Amino acid sequence: MAARCGILIRGRRVAAPRDGSALASRVAVAAPWHARVFCRALAEKGERERLKPSTTSTSTGDDTVGMRDVNDYVRGGGSERRWLLKQAGKTSRRTQSRKLGSVLRGFHDDDDDEAVEKAVDVMVIGCGPAGMALACALAEEASRLGNGMKVGLLGPDVPFVNTYGVWEDEFLDLGLSHCLETVFDDAVCHFGDGDQGAVTVGRRYAKVDLDALQDHLLQRCQDAGVRFREEIMEKVERSGEGGGAVVRCRGGEALGCDVAILASGAATSQFLEYEEDVPSAGAQTAYGFEVEVDAYPFDEKKMHFMDFRRHHTGVWRGKALHPGMTRALTEEGSWGTKTEVPSFLYAMPLEGGRAFFQETCLVAKDAVPFDVLRRRLETRLESLGVRVKAVLDEEWSYIPVGGPLPNADNETLAFGATANMIHPASGYSVARSLKAAPEFAKDVMAAYGEGRSWTSSSSRLVWDGLWSAERRKCAAFHTFGMELLALMDVRSINDFFLAFFSLPEGLWKGFLSSSLNSNQLLLFALSMFAVAPVHMKAKLVGHLFHPAGAYLMRIYMPKASDA
Repeated sequence: MAARCGILIRGRRVAAPRDGSALASRVAVAAPWHARVFCRALAEKGERERLKPSTTSTSTGDDTVGMRDVNDYVRGGGSERRWLLKQAGKTSRRTQSRKLGSVLRGFHDDDDDEAVEKAVDVMVIGCGPAGMALACALAEEASRLGNGMKVGLLGPDVPFVNTYGVWEDEFLDLGLSHCLETVFDDAVCHFGDGDQGAVTVGRRYAKVDLDALQDHLLQRCQDAGVRFREEIMEKVERSGEGGGAVVRCRGGEALGCDVAILASGAATSQFLEYEEDVPSAGAQTAYGFEVEVDAYPFDEKKMHFMDFRRHHTGVWRGKALHPGMTRALTEEGSWGTKTEVPSFLYAMPLEGGRAFFQETCLVAKDAVPFDVLRRRLETRLESLGVRVKAVLDEEWSYIPVGGPLPNADNETLAFGATANMIHPASGYSVARSLKAAPEFAKDVMAAYGEGRSWTSSSSRLVWDGLWSAERRKCAAFHTFGMELLALMDVRSINDFFLAFFSLPEGLWKGFLSSSLNSNQLLLFALSMFAVAPVHMKAKLVGHLFHPAGAYLMRIYMPKASDA
């Protein structure tokens, strides 16, 4: 109907041309919130082939995103894509301690013939933490085996710009304690007002030092002999069975390799094929800023991890007020909270009178817009009496979560967010990618075989290692949890996390760290059911009849599902 008659946006009608893509672009300009719903609806129907953002990404380099379905749409940034690209474009505000191109050798630096057909044997596309960790792990494994294979890293030569928070023990296990900027003795949560809603996690939390992490990975790449080329990848093509791959770059150059591995973020999902009949991806969005403040409002020795209290409910541009009322509504059951997507405050003090504050929507099937999160954050700080003296940096964090996993018959490999290694229910992925890189590298090198050629069977072997039947079960369970969280209102999500953190530490810690196996996850589910209040028990049982429940049952019990 909208395609023929137009659509009402803020009281005026936007004409609807026959081209749904053009309409979506016009709606996105007119009203981002309405565009969020409208564009996703078009994506679900598969009617849009291209989504044109307003700026160019420096992380993936794609100024036009190919979109086949809603998963490509969500993983590419959805209606918030322009902010995702703005975050990626912040690289000019930071300087690297060392440029990759000044440290690593080029693809052909030691070749007599500059026109060699194959640039490198294995090419990792993407220079973020996952891509750099994988490149050095591959080169280290090649050195250990003594097979002489060359590993190349391709992508923009830019600094890391995203704020990464991690559990300290995970980085200590990886030998990365020197890559932590600030460590907090504990993490504190608030799930509702009053003392009963306060939870002390009992686990040290840390902010990652971006410069130290990038420099550490760069040093490992240098020591292992990783090659580097600063280029923007446009697409990857296979040259036939055993014929290798060709990476085509924005500048027109074609670089040959045996196998290309995508590690340049979730937006490059367009180059892979994924499972079918799986609930679509959702998104975690967070708006934050680093600021100078007169005083930090919380305990400076503890990370203010998840604060679901309703500081943002109050008089601010007429928001969160019932029509005709003049007082702020602050109770959990007050008007508007039943349909409001919950969000929480995430905050940490920094040195020199600085602090980082962030308003985060844990997960939503339709991404909560950044302007909504910003409004909530500003209202929170005002209600807490925080006076911002200066804004030093802004951050727009967009993390696709859940959705289908890559098929094992993809000839092009992927790692990190591109391979959907983001935890569906928490959004964490950095520590997991850093931990998984050595094992993935061993699988890649082992898949070459004696003939040192790469075939579709080689790709399948690696995919089956990365996403084995066991790991697919765990992912299905995490997706089941994500879909449940996406349906919860403020009261339910508070009750959920109060139950979650009352479990034995090994269960909730293992869930967050993706370290529980499929049987342990079932124990986790039974434990949650045992301690949850009655209304939560009903939600947990009812959720088994959700599409996510059908997906979970199909993966856990394939024979019963077939029957």
